Amino acid sequence: MKKLLSSLLLSVAATSALTTSAQAGTFYVSTNNGKVGAIDDSTGFYTQLASTPTFTDIALDPMDELWGITFSQLYSVNLAAGTHNYIGNLGASLNALGFTDDGVLYGAGGSRFYSIDTNSGAASLISSISGFISSGDIVFDAARNLFWATSSGDSLWTITQDGAATKVGNIGYRGVFGLAFGDDGTLFGYTANRKQLALNLETGAGTFVRNISGLNASIWGAASEPDATETVPEPGMVVGLLSVGALFVGSRLKRK
Repeated sequence: MKKLLSSLLLSVAATSALTTSAQAGTFYVSTNNGKVGAIDDSTGFYTQLASTPTFTDIALDPMDELWGITFSQLYSVNLAAGTHNYIGNLGASLNALGFTDDGVLYGAGGSRFYSIDTNSGAASLISSISGFISSGDIVFDAARNLFWATSSGDSLWTITQDGAATKVGNIGYRGVFGLAFGDDGTLFGYTANRKQLALNLETGAGTFVRNISGLNASIWGAASEPDATETVPEPGMVVGLLSVGALFVGSRLKRK
């Protein structure tokens, strides 16, 4: 009986630990002074990881490898070593970058939306979007199979992989140059002056979350882990496990 109770409690503890672990996220940002670093989502504190060219945006691929673009060039970044590798010229002026969950790289610049060859860096035009002027980031939403993007005038847009776009609404804050998804599915925006915002996916409206600390430069791009959004057991499931366990233990006691 003690073994049974011990196993049950360990199972519940593991479930609780999984929930805690999945909520602890890390975001990456690039700055206007050629730095890339991590932001701890639990504290909002920035830690520099690499010195790079001045990236207009960054993105993480499905293998958690970081990539960055200047207005005209594509790079890969080794965060562990703090080094970067030149891939090639884009052939266009871009300031937004994002991977799909199957590893295809896309970008945006001005009113144009592109796919990007990660072997050569070459950007191929997909569409020109009326009313849209990229202000600094795109981020892929696997659940909805589309990108979220920010446009000059500080509005939130959606863009499909074939380049069809829709304006969602005005954010209400200026200079939203970075986008990243939290572990719970919240879309965050990062302003040039280091504010973190929670963005409403229905209206586009931004809500202030915190000021990023430990950073003095302007934020020019952001990225989140593609696998950050996980299926996390709800608190009710933990209660359910305890209830089922209690019933089972009660049944064993009665039999005994």
